[in-house]
Amino acid sequence: MLELSLSWLGLGPVAASLWLLLLLVGASWILTRVLAWTYTFYNCCRLQCFQHPLKLKWFFAHLYLVPPTEQGLRKLIQLAANYPRGYKIWFGPITPKIIFCHPDMLRSITNASAAIAVKDMEFYNLLKPWLGDGLLLSAGDKWNKHCRMLTSAFHFNILKPYMKIFTKSTDIMHTKWECLVTEGHTHLDIYEHISLMTLDGLQKCVFSFDSNCQEDDLTQLPFLTMCIKESLRLHPPVTSIFRRCTQDIMLPDGRVIPKGVICLISIFATHHNPSVWPDPEVYDPFRFDPENIRGRSPLAFIPFSAGPRNCTGQTFAMTEMKVVLALTLLHFSFLPDKEEPHRKPELILRPEGGLWLQVEPLSAGAR
Repeated sequence: MLELSLSWLGLGPVAASLWLLLLLVGASWILTRVLAWTYTFYNCCRLQCFQHPLKLKWFFAHLYLVPPTEQGLRKLIQLAANYPRGYKIWFGPITPKIIFCHPDMLRSITNASAAIAVKDMEFYNLLKPWLGDGLLLSAGDKWNKHCRMLTSAFHFNILKPYMKIFTKSTDIMHTKWECLVTEGHTHLDIYEHISLMTLDGLQKCVFSFDSNCQEDDLTQLPFLTMCIKESLRLHPPVTSIFRRCTQDIMLPDGRVIPKGVICLISIFATHHNPSVWPDPEVYDPFRFDPENIRGRSPLAFIPFSAGPRNCTGQTFAMTEMKVVLALTLLHFSFLPDKEEPHRKPELILRPEGGLWLQVEPLSAGAR
């Protein structure tokens, strides 16, 4: 009937077929958009049980509520205090996301399988041109295969010989500092030097192996470990991770995260949540004293993420930090800069403009 109508308008068979194809494509697109909008509206209705901050603007909503700056991080702390069990934000007028910053709420997401709480690839795909499709960005069978291979490589017994490599890399950094101090440069960007030292140690660990297990005593430093963990609580390397629900997920309080909704696990807000950590802005290493961690949820402290996709290299990282920090404090003293450093949350949390400290070598008698 439609072809006859088009022919009546004076169109030939070919033109009529093209017009028919365009009409079918247009109708399919409209139907798809109507279904998508209907599904979005249905999910928005189901998410009304989640509180949300006041929207900044109708179109952008909460898009610029938390900028990637020190001020943005402080806004996250404020939101965690106002909505300690999580809240909803809008990325534009029709795209909701659920923010979780409490262990009780995180458990439902982190305990879900990697097939149910999958990575939000709309966000992570932006990183592929720089990072490729490795362990961080891969999913499914490819991720499982890579994870199994790396887990055995990061076993603690395999990491033990690397402590000598960590020591050598730290010694190189210390030698540079001593030369700079001798030349009168006592005001150093510690962040830059430690980044280079970390890269040096990582490359040597990847491409070499030394069977000498002599630095064992450097890992048996309980108070130093407590200090490192408290620093990671205040300044987690990764501030948040994204997960998309492939099916409805029930929360402990009875609320439901609908299928298709993206959840943001705010590691930073969880670590600064006053309902989880009393006086969260106070640096107190004794929070991690064995007596004080009893009864605390393991999801209260997640600097290396949690669940099936937690950081495979966390033991490697903790071991390196303990070795480097122990040796550094043995040879140098530090004084803070006049200006307090500002944090900048990007792919990882880093100090904006570097981390400048006054460095002074310790005399042999003071060590």
